[in-house]
Amino acid sequence: MPSYKVRIFVALGACWITFVSSERKLLIVITHKEILANKMWVNYSLVETGGHETNVTYLAYLEAVREIRDMKTYFTYSVRAFNGAIQNPIISRWADPCELIRRPPKEKLLKMYYDPLVKNSRIIRCPFKPGDNMLLNITPSILPVPNFIPENDFYIEATTYTRARTKIIFESRVYGSLLRVNVHNKKS
Repeated sequence: MPSYKVRIFVALGACWITFVSSERKLLIVITHKEILANKMWVNYSLVETGGHETNVTYLAYLEAVREIRDMKTYFTYSVRAFNGAIQNPIISRWADPCELIRRPPKEKLLKMYYDPLVKNSRIIRCPFKPGDNMLLNITPSILPVPNFIPENDFYIEATTYTRARTKIIFESRVYGSLLRVNVHNKKS
C-alpha cells in the first residue's frame, strides 16, 4: 500500500478515536446581564471572577433590608433569533425560593440547577430577617444543560416578587450563548 494511503488511514483512525473518546457538552457563556434589586427589600452586589469566558464565576451577595417572609420567582428561558429578537419562552416556571430552601426540590429540572448552586453557596434559612445575607456562587460552566436545548443564543429572565406578587424584590435578565465543546475522557 502506498505511504500516502497509510497516512490517510492513520489520520482517519485518529479522528475516529478522538470522536469516540470525547464527549460533547454545552457550556453556558454569559455575554450580558442586567440585575436590578429593589433597595427597599435587598442590597445586592456582584463580583465576576475568572479569566476566560467559559470559566467565569459570579459571586452574588444579597442582604435583606427588611423581613422577607415569602417570595415567588418566575423564570423564563427563551431562544434569541439571528436578528437578536427574543422568541417565545421554551421553558417558564414559577418557583418558591423559601420552599426550596426548606425542602429541596424533587422535580428533575429544578434539582438539576439547585444542587450545584447550593453545594457552592451559602444560603441561610427563610424567612429572611433584616441584616441576613446570602452568598450565591454561580459558575455557569458547571451547570448542566438538558439535551433537548439546542446550541444557540438565549435570554433568561427571573423576577422575584413578594408572596402577594405586589412588589418586585429582584429582577435579572441574562443574555448568553450555548457553546458545544468536546470534553476528552482521560483513561487511566
